[in-house]
Amino acid sequence: MNMTTTAPRAIAKLAAGIVALGVLGACASPSPVPEDKFYRLDVMAAAPGEMALDGVVEVDRFVASGSLGNRPLLFSEPGSNAVSEYHYQFWIEAPPVLLQSALVSYLRSDKVAERVVTPEMRVRPDFTIMGRVLRLETVRGDTPAGAVTFELTLRREADGELLVLGEYRAEVPSGTNGIQTDVAAIEHAINDAFTRFAADIRSAVK
Repeated sequence: MNMTTTAPRAIAKLAAGIVALGVLGACASPSPVPEDKFYRLDVMAAAPGEMALDGVVEVDRFVASGSLGNRPLLFSEPGSNAVSEYHYQFWIEAPPVLLQSALVSYLRSDKVAERVVTPEMRVRPDFTIMGRVLRLETVRGDTPAGAVTFELTLRREADGELLVLGEYRAEVPSGTNGIQTDVAAIEHAINDAFTRFAADIRSAVK
């Protein structure tokens, strides 16, 4: 046997095997993980209305249970009671805090009360608003939409009377451009729900 000829051939085969393994390894490497994205809410009244409440209104943190209190965005399918979480898509804060801030901004822009505060400001309130999140999601399918349901109450602190107590539902059509338009639809639905709540406040104190 010619050892001089065999050795280069063996080395060539070994090199080819190493290259093949490298190619297979590259093909099997995992795809890059998508980046997390975070969404805020921009909720404001279309135009200021007539001031309805004299004094200080305190907006408490919303109450939310289960997935409704978590930061991942939620979605459901038409005709199904199942609700799922999006991967890599989050609210910038947990919904109870995010919605509290959104309602404060809305009521201030709508001029419902003389002053609108949160408990962290440590001001003695004349009225207290409490909210519960019952639905906050995208409805997917042929006609996607943003859907919300809140229980909202207004209590007068002087005598503890509930001036407003109701469920506020809204569903606004989304588009076909994915999560960006879905979040915009949820934002519009929140705005619609808050608009009707503000109208009920004004009706209750006439």
